[in-house]
Amino acid sequence: MNAVIALCHFCEAHGPSAIFCTQTLRDTKLEELQLNQQHVENKLCSACNSLGQTNGMYSKDNESGATFLSTQTAALPDVQLLIKQAAVRSLSCEINSNKDGGFVFFGDSSRGHVLSHTFQVNDLQARGFYQLFSIIVLMKDKYFLLNTKPFLAEHLRKISADIQASAKKINDETKELPRQRRLSSAQVLVQTPRSLVELTGEENIFAFLHSHFSWILLASSRFLTEHVTFGNLPWLPPQSSDRPPQQRLTYNITLPMLQKYEETINDPEREEFYSLRHVKEVVRREFNTIVYCALTGIKIIVRGSSDRTLNFMLCLKKLLPEPMHNLMRIDAQHQHSISSDYKIISVSNEIAVPMACSSVYRVDFLEDSADGQKVCVKWPGELPRKCPDLMVKLMKAVDEKRFTPLVLNKQTRVLMEEWKNKVICLNQAKSSNGQAKLRKVLGVQPQDQPLINYWSGHLQ
Repeated sequence: MNAVIALCHFCEAHGPSAIFCTQTLRDTKLEELQLNQQHVENKLCSACNSLGQTNGMYSKDNESGATFLSTQTAALPDVQLLIKQAAVRSLSCEINSNKDGGFVFFGDSSRGHVLSHTFQVNDLQARGFYQLFSIIVLMKDKYFLLNTKPFLAEHLRKISADIQASAKKINDETKELPRQRRLSSAQVLVQTPRSLVELTGEENIFAFLHSHFSWILLASSRFLTEHVTFGNLPWLPPQSSDRPPQQRLTYNITLPMLQKYEETINDPEREEFYSLRHVKEVVRREFNTIVYCALTGIKIIVRGSSDRTLNFMLCLKKLLPEPMHNLMRIDAQHQHSISSDYKIISVSNEIAVPMACSSVYRVDFLEDSADGQKVCVKWPGELPRKCPDLMVKLMKAVDEKRFTPLVLNKQTRVLMEEWKNKVICLNQAKSSNGQAKLRKVLGVQPQDQPLINYWSGHLQ
């Protein structure tokens, strides 16, 4: 994602400023940045410093070749002014009143669009007994930033919560409160601003921030893409097979660091890489019916051995947004799972399942078939004359021959995220009149209502 994530701080001595910036570099060499660094004054206090003006951290994604660089100020000169302006606004006028940390969106096409998350960190030596921080995401693409806002908000809130928890722990361990010290003595104590390391007690707090900011930039670029492309994305290497290369971030230190930091990354278990074309290959002519049932909440029961149904279930998982993945149950072992709230279930052959009806879609994997059929599909229901818009777009994407499996997966995620945001927006509408206007703006048609009815109950 072509964005900059920055941690900003309001210093009582020097005012608001960005103290830690992470951005993606693809064409810029680190050596060039080191040679072109501008001379800056070293009169900043400890609260306004993070890595120092000549230090930095970088991580490299082995697959795409993208480098994620973290420095105290933005590495590129043309970005520094934009970050400075955004930092001032996020800590002065664009502040959410929620003490736990809220989100504000502001900006324009010339100065960039910003998603700002402001939060307080306990500091018993500061005025008001807290220091004000914010995490901002700055980028030029307004709609891309708004579409990824739920994803960004979730993870930025987790980062701020970790910082606040560490600071609270430090304060709780303080034996003599500064306020008590001031009240018990007539002497006026001059408090020096404290750095984030002192506030949290975490020596590697900025390495922690770098790893999280880098992951957010990487995950957002895979979560949604900023360009409509055919074939592989321009910055991705061509795929020699249907499986993407193993993803891993390697962390390194550059621009002479004062302290070396190393972090071991445990690769999570990776799911088998299949696109929706795998579902179409299995069910063949019934592909449109199973997509409709998955999107509108009709219960789907997949019956067969787990080694044959697993990949099929993982593909069906792509037909629901991530917050609704808990409606699936893979390899259910008990009869009661079928009658529960699960909408997509896979069971073994030994478990009895209900007969197919308008509300139950059955897919039975066959052991041996003379006609070469892999499955037997049973559903007496009928598709409506007009199908939901999301279903139509998915069918076109699956039939697009120029889409590789990797690109098809990315397009599927884009469509899911688009309609997830539409449903969330409709849920926020208070009146029927406001919802009607919103439907017109979002392009929601009557044929989309079954999907909206199903998704609305699970997306907030």
